[in-house]
Amino acid sequence: MKHLHWVPEFYLRYFATPETRSAERPQVWIFSKDASDGDESPTNIRNVCGKRYLYAPLEQDGSRNWELEDQLEKLEATLGHVWKDLAEGFVHLDDSAMRKGVSLFVAVMHLRNPETRRVVETIHQKLVAFLANMPSRPDGTPALDHVEIGERRFPVEVEGWHEFRSWGKNDHDKLFVDIVRSEAIWIAEMLMKKRWSIVCAETDTFVTSDKPVAIQHLSRDVAGFGTPDGIVTFPLGPRRLLVMDDMHDEPENQYYPLHQSNAGAFNLGIWRNGSRFMITGRPVEEVLTEICAWANEYESGDE
Repeated sequence: MKHLHWVPEFYLRYFATPETRSAERPQVWIFSKDASDGDESPTNIRNVCGKRYLYAPLEQDGSRNWELEDQLEKLEATLGHVWKDLAEGFVHLDDSAMRKGVSLFVAVMHLRNPETRRVVETIHQKLVAFLANMPSRPDGTPALDHVEIGERRFPVEVEGWHEFRSWGKNDHDKLFVDIVRSEAIWIAEMLMKKRWSIVCAETDTFVTSDKPVAIQHLSRDVAGFGTPDGIVTFPLGPRRLLVMDDMHDEPENQYYPLHQSNAGAFNLGIWRNGSRFMITGRPVEEVLTEICAWANEYESGDE
């Protein structure tokens, strides 16, 4: 349990090479954005998207807190029983229980990766730097009782400031775990309100990445789950891509066949959203060729 996966093994198995997908040690092709990682290479899914003690911060007595990891295991076990139908078949997208489970899984997948952990630490450091530059009281706490954001005023509690400003790695680890727990339900509720559809391919087509939940917007560079008209995509498997949007004037809960010429566009979006790795069971050169072909057509205006 020391090596904890932020992209679950049961999910990665669906993106394994066809000849190893049912094997005891399935393999995927990894292609990195970082040139120092070298050329693409096949690897066991156990080696992909894992980090030591990612969800297990230390307690005061030196033991590890495995509570979140236990909760994630239960969620993965539940979804693992139905994922084959989601990744390869045709399920009823209006089924309430299924939507709740998938919404929670997608929300957790968005939050549980190391990039969120890095953001947590960065925000803490920036907040400490901001407050440290404020006028201070005789006890050294910031002389600040509220902040104004727009027309709203928010109280600021400075009790415990000295402990807060000296936070270390384990404090950030604990906050990361708390955020995964506290924000997942809210995000899942946002996803439940969206219009769901699935783009389906007849052959293995879609790739995934080390950060497979993507949020896009047609007119904004940055969008969140609650941003109106935000589009959330998540590859369920190499033949199914879940799309959640706000186009409620269009039919709900539909399956749309993939136009093969658009495969490169979808995979480019997945690849761009990833933090570092593309993950696929297909030859990487084949995937990149499709992406480049689509990009060339788009730039030439033939799309």
